[in-house]
Amino acid sequence: MSDVGGASGGSGKFKAFESSFKSAPVQKSPDQKLREVSEMYEKHFLREMMKAMRSTVHEGGFIQSNQAEKIFREQLDDHYVEKWGERGGIGLSEMIYKQLVEKFGVMMGMKTPVAKPQGPLPLDAKSEYRAQPFQHPGKKQSVSYRFDIPAVDAVANGAPSAAAPASREPVKAPWDGVLLGKKSLADQQTLLEIGHDNGLKSQMVFKGGVSNLSTGDKLQAGDTLGFLSSEAKSLYWTVEPGPETVSE
Repeated sequence: MSDVGGASGGSGKFKAFESSFKSAPVQKSPDQKLREVSEMYEKHFLREMMKAMRSTVHEGGFIQSNQAEKIFREQLDDHYVEKWGERGGIGLSEMIYKQLVEKFGVMMGMKTPVAKPQGPLPLDAKSEYRAQPFQHPGKKQSVSYRFDIPAVDAVANGAPSAAAPASREPVKAPWDGVLLGKKSLADQQTLLEIGHDNGLKSQMVFKGGVSNLSTGDKLQAGDTLGFLSSEAKSLYWTVEPGPETVSE
């Protein structure tokens, strides 16, 4: 009897262990969760589209569809939607997924937070520069700032400043990246474009000279790109989504 009881007890413990193992919830990664949400929204859109398409087809003739046929039709449409989703859908879920990652990626640990920029001009408590945001025409997915530069002959410490220097504050690279291009514009303006390693792209326009840089040069955050001229009144900095990665 003791053997039977022991066997029964062992079997019970094993079943308890097996049950607890099977019932353990499967942890989904943040990427899987966002994928599922994106696919769910796409399927919902497809179902609503199917309903709208069905509503444009008017029943006619002597035989009208009964309730059972309507239920079967809805189930068939759901089947079509599921099959479309299995074959990649219509691309809507991928668009939604990218938007969700862009908005919640840092919060969910899927994206590394963008480090504080080290340029193009200093904006600490002691800095005399102030950045004003503005909307860059033709660039809806961008963030743009205008740095207003004080006049050279501004009063400092209660006394007029000395003679105007040939150049002023250095313009620096905000983050690591690669110089995509440089161009001389009218009125001695300079345009610089940088593709950053964090997936962003910078465009800077200012009046002044450029350092000895060539397209394709690797840049580190804080590297000097050029210098503002003594006549510079503003520096324009636009940040927009760039290539996913610039570094090799």
